[in-house]
Amino acid sequence: MLLDAQWTHRLLNEGVDPVIWRVHLMLIFMMFATRYLPKKYMIIVSLCLGIVFDLYYLGLIGIYAVILPLIIWMMYLVHKFLFENIFNLFFGLIIFITSFEILNVGLQLMFNLITVNPLYFVTKVLGPTLLLNMVLFCVSFFPAKKLFWN
Repeated sequence: MLLDAQWTHRLLNEGVDPVIWRVHLMLIFMMFATRYLPKKYMIIVSLCLGIVFDLYYLGLIGIYAVILPLIIWMMYLVHKFLFENIFNLFFGLIIFITSFEILNVGLQLMFNLITVNPLYFVTKVLGPTLLLNMVLFCVSFFPAKKLFWN
């Protein structure tokens, strides 16, 4: 979680154009962890991490405390198909990160925490975030496979 925030902050400061690159390493490794760790444990851990993330970054409990367990639950729903091959994992990651970002923006819009143009969100937030996390998935797949597979 700390690496996610540090890399995201670093990438925000590097660019001239206001493109938001959001790193989701925690989500990538949680997806790998769902292969062996029990559902109840992962949902409780994601709830606790969501609360910590909410308190530290947003100052209120609710946004990430809802989104993270929901995404983990979605991972367990497609668990049987997710780990058949690397392509299913890759496209599953795209679906989970897209869901995470849309739920994040949707909840923040619902509580009037942000105002965002949908075109700006897709082109300056979602697109770069997906691209960056696809590259991170490709880089982290083999170390994570060694860690979470037999």
